[in-house]
Amino acid sequence: MVSSTNTKLKAAALSVGAAAALGVIFLLHSRTFSKKRKEQSKANDVKKKEQERTSPDTTTTSFYNQLGISEEDLPDHIRRDIHKQRKRKSKEAMISMKTPMYDNIHMLDENREPICTISMKKAKWYIRKNIGEWTTPKEGSVLAKEKDVKCIRLLFTHNGAKETEETKKSSEKLYLRSTKQNICVCCGSDGHHIRHYIVPYAYRSLLPDDYKSHMSHDIVILCPDCHVRCERSTKKRMKRMETDLRMKMTQADAFCSPVIEDAHLYHVRSCAIALVKWKDTIPEEKVFEYETTVRSYLAECCKNETEREMILTGDELLTKAQLQKACSVKYRVKNPRFVPGSEVVVRSLDDDRKKIEEFIVDWRKHFIAVVDPKYMPTGWRVDNPVAKDSSFVLLV
Repeated sequence: MVSSTNTKLKAAALSVGAAAALGVIFLLHSRTFSKKRKEQSKANDVKKKEQERTSPDTTTTSFYNQLGISEEDLPDHIRRDIHKQRKRKSKEAMISMKTPMYDNIHMLDENREPICTISMKKAKWYIRKNIGEWTTPKEGSVLAKEKDVKCIRLLFTHNGAKETEETKKSSEKLYLRSTKQNICVCCGSDGHHIRHYIVPYAYRSLLPDDYKSHMSHDIVILCPDCHVRCERSTKKRMKRMETDLRMKMTQADAFCSPVIEDAHLYHVRSCAIALVKWKDTIPEEKVFEYETTVRSYLAECCKNETEREMILTGDELLTKAQLQKACSVKYRVKNPRFVPGSEVVVRSLDDDRKKIEEFIVDWRKHFIAVVDPKYMPTGWRVDNPVAKDSSFVLLV
């Protein structure tokens, strides 16, 4: 009886020992695997940084490499520029368009004559409303010679059906009907793309609807490098225009700051910070003064009458949350008298049709002068109409 019990105890001890041994082995193995994984991750990071440092991913780096000058020997300001350019390059995929800008769905009239190109989303809307149907190009037409052409035919007579032959051959209509390439209009790059507004969006968004609704003429594709180069010149021109207009303003607050500092809130914040950081070293009378200021502010923010009385009486110490709330108070507030530069510029146009059209054409000229595009869509011209259903053409 005793021997059998001893045998069972030995077997149990062996099983426990085996389990403990397996646990130790598993623990050691997991630690080793975790260590190897960390080392591998660290090695990959070092390798990635080395590739970024040595790879000629920018024209600046490749230029100095050709001269035999290493990046470490370059002045600090050049190295900073290279670092900024690399950082921007790493974010190109994030800031670029996720889908092509042009779907190039050709819209045809009832007689299968081309009207314009639209997006796939708009084409599906026509199909869903049963006012359009998928079709093929007219035999012998220019569209029939293109490959993989998608067309939609309208099932009703559209507003422009009575256009003359001369109007149909205009550059504006040619632009609307042309197949547009999803490439940078400046360098022809077919990589990452950014939607670029020839008339800056800050101005375009404030213009009347006729100049922005269903008007894609002044929205083009640029690669990130060309976009940055164009934006630099655009920002300078915008700042120059806004400064010149502010100089002509008679109001005293023409150059006022966009934000103003509330002296009372700034004092509340300073008192709260002092209580959090240096309460033990501040004289008691100053501590009382600072706490009174903070309590007054917290009481103003409190809606409950009972809680407001408890804060003002000072029976309880200020909590960490209350002090933190006072420390994070926003003492800079929006200046109600400040007028943004974009509004100053658009207001100067006085809703005058001719001024607005000249304004848009001037931005088109600026874009052509700065970017010198070589791949603009067929039919795009500086003197094309600037508004929907507009016959205005400015001679340039």
